Amino acid sequence: MDERFQEGLFHRSGQRPGPCFTLLFLRAAPGATARKVGGAFAELWGRYQRLKEGRVQDLEPERVPASNLSVLVGYGLRVFKLPEAGRPLPAELGEQHQFLSPHPTGGGPFLRGSGLAYDADVLVNRATEDLALQFIGDTQLAVHRAVVETWKFLHGLGDAAPLMMTGFFQGFSREDGRSWIDFHDGISNLKSSERAEVMAIKPGGSAADAWTEGGTTMAFLRLSVDLAAWRRLPEEAQELLVGRAKRSGCPFASVDASGRGVPVAGCAADPSHPEFREPPSVADERLLASHVQRANQHRRNLTSPDSLRIYRQGYEFLEPLDSAPGFRAGLNFVSFQDSPERVFRMLTTPSWLGQTNFGGDPATTPPELTSLLRVRAGGVFLVPPVVPAEPFPGASIFGL
Repeated sequence: MDERFQEGLFHRSGQRPGPCFTLLFLRAAPGATARKVGGAFAELWGRYQRLKEGRVQDLEPERVPASNLSVLVGYGLRVFKLPEAGRPLPAELGEQHQFLSPHPTGGGPFLRGSGLAYDADVLVNRATEDLALQFIGDTQLAVHRAVVETWKFLHGLGDAAPLMMTGFFQGFSREDGRSWIDFHDGISNLKSSERAEVMAIKPGGSAADAWTEGGTTMAFLRLSVDLAAWRRLPEEAQELLVGRAKRSGCPFASVDASGRGVPVAGCAADPSHPEFREPPSVADERLLASHVQRANQHRRNLTSPDSLRIYRQGYEFLEPLDSAPGFRAGLNFVSFQDSPERVFRMLTTPSWLGQTNFGGDPATTPPELTSLLRVRAGGVFLVPPVVPAEPFPGASIFGL
């Protein structure tokens, strides 16, 4: 497959994302044309390339640690509606692949047919902007510096700036491979040899969208986790809802007479075991309703969106709160796929995650699980392919 992916996808064998993550959002200023926005972003893109070399505008010719910074840009649907836009809105960014807005008073459903809803205090979805910039690096300084350097550039343009920063989210990866609910997370993912065929936008769409082929789409969800509610569940109930043994991380193959999950034979917390990462096919209805079985149903035609397989790069977060318990814990869920259809169907199909908040049978879900996960923000972005002649990926959107 002809791969023209932007950096920051880490899909090849031996590649591993850096531990620090930031997703920065930019919006076109009122009245700005596509050409003006593109011209300003071309300069920003040049600054990002210099940051990757350890070069900071205000410190030249001195150098700073680059810390393996990577930069990826994605575009939301509104950027294609700017005056003088050079490309029509791609079909994959149509209304069928957009999340609902929160209620004006806060909260509300996130996606019809899904068990996910906004947190009650969320009044605005902060991830529905024109540009999304993913920064990944080895240190917090590297990804934070990219945000500050963006501000410096736009601040220097004053009132004439055609772009403005609207916010950013931070996250980090965990050395233990677990999530805030203490279970192994993200270990059922695509093999490196399978990722490109799932991520790459393929030929066959409209002629107007042919320029997107070889790129990908990014779906982003920032999810809070109700740890107090999770801890009220007995460990046995937690394990059946996840579909893995809590301590070893081994997936369950069956349920014994007492109702407890039985791990895959011979797994013994060994990540090299073939079924440690991929849960086995099961027959027990309780296991079929578990999170790992709902999110991965072993469909092998990965090229087809019907497989509903996606490539994920998740980053946890922890942020302070003024109210008890004094913090909010959660996950930045970042996925890449040829079409957002894969994610939307995964979240809404009843036999997958549809009508559930995390896992289990919707008819008998414990009250603690109905709001275990809450949405803080979410958006869908086109991540165009790299075209050598362009000043930055997606420059043709702006008529450049």
